[in-house]
Amino acid sequence: MNTRDRLSLVLVGFSIWAAATMAYRQVGSIFFERSVMEYWLNVASTGALYTLVFVGLMRWRRIETKDWLQGAICLALPGMLGEIPILAGFAELMSNMQPKTAGRYAAFLFSGYSILLGFAWFKAVREVRLLTSERLH
Repeated sequence: MNTRDRLSLVLVGFSIWAAATMAYRQVGSIFFERSVMEYWLNVASTGALYTLVFVGLMRWRRIETKDWLQGAICLALPGMLGEIPILAGFAELMSNMQPKTAGRYAAFLFSGYSILLGFAWFKAVREVRLLTSERLH
């Protein structure tokens, strides 16, 4: 994975975070303030979507599987850092949602980033093990 790939993924990650944050600022109550079942469906489907988009980006950029964790970090870090001021000023910045929704919103973010990073870690470790075992034989 080269510097251009890393910078590209950071910019894509920032763009995805900014677009999603603006969307949730407008219609977040639909996703986070309905029933518990709808909330968990949103969590699961978004985690799956993160994974699919990530795999597509990695393949499109032709990034080797052993570098996927690095790619996931580049993709996720802008959003993780960008959420710090959003969560700190949730009531003012995400005004279409109730202040008590901040917990659900934060849990949603943690789950999405955890799914993305965990998936990338699993795939990268598996690939490194395969490459290492091939070298030993």
